[in-house]
Amino acid sequence: MTSPITAKLDKGFNAILAICLGLMGILIFLNVLLRYCFNSGLPWAEEFSRFLFVWLTFLGAIGALKDNAHLGFTSLVQKLPPTGKKIAYILSNAIVLYCLAALFEGSWEMTTMSAHTLSPATGLPLSYMYGIGVIMGIGMFGIVFFKLYRALFVKGAIDELVVLRESEDDRDFSADADHHAQQGDKK
Repeated sequence: MTSPITAKLDKGFNAILAICLGLMGILIFLNVLLRYCFNSGLPWAEEFSRFLFVWLTFLGAIGALKDNAHLGFTSLVQKLPPTGKKIAYILSNAIVLYCLAALFEGSWEMTTMSAHTLSPATGLPLSYMYGIGVIMGIGMFGIVFFKLYRALFVKGAIDELVVLRESEDDRDFSADADHHAQQGDKK
């Protein structure tokens, strides 16, 4: 169950991702069209598309963490008792926090060092490129801390947080097996 505020934030976040993807597609298509048809192009469009791609990737990583969609090895953790699940979840998130701290620190240093360095085609400060690492670090820290809070203090939340997602092939196989079993029952 999501609150109205969370739903609005999620909708806004998805809109930002869509805008980045849309602008990137338009700029690349326009540049290809100009090069193919008119033997010219927009030099800044390629560089700006690269900026958008980096932002899209890092913002997408935040969204995937929020939705629990990153790759994970949960089949073993699913078989653990609730206390074991909780310990494994806390340890794995502690490692994630350590990696996020390293990413945040490196991104912060690169952002401050490149604040006065301009990109060649767009003239934008390169700190715009590296600043997304800072934003991603802060966003992911917040998500991980919230999930850790839920794991530690909300009864039964660990089963929601440690989610086993089967692949589409497994789902199709499982659905076929269920269908065949139902057909066998009817005979």
